[in-house]
Amino acid sequence: MKEVMSSLLDKQDRLITENTALKLKVAECEKVSAINQELKEEILEIRKQNDILKTTCLNYESSLKSLQAKVQDRITNRAEGGLGDNKVKELRNEWKQKQEEEKVKLSEMVRRQIQENMKVAVIEVIEEKENLVQDAVDKKKNLHDLWDEEKEKSK
Repeated sequence: MKEVMSSLLDKQDRLITENTALKLKVAECEKVSAINQELKEEILEIRKQNDILKTTCLNYESSLKSLQAKVQDRITNRAEGGLGDNKVKELRNEWKQKQEEEKVKLSEMVRRQIQENMKVAVIEVIEEKENLVQDAVDKKKNLHDLWDEEKEKSK
């Protein structure tokens, strides 16, 4: 009788320890889930900003093409009208400067897009980790349920 009681107390201690560990894992899963939700919201905001930036980029590209055509037309018209080489060089330099500014803006947009892609990759890893933790919790719960069933059958 004492052996049975001792065995049951040992099993109870193990189950309490296991239950505590499972509670800690559940708390960790809840934290990960909260972080995941925040990151999902941030991704949505980043995607909205990205769409705005893409539109702005397209507008800049359109504006740049328009400016390039204007500059080219002016260069051609003034060159035909006897415009001096200095003025042509000045116009060309202005055009190049505007083109460089547009390149800087475009590279900034590309950099932001790369950052967004990195955030998306990090979120995917976090989601995968969350799924793995949830699978582990489910398996532990199933083992606990089986243990309870075996315990009830042995009574």
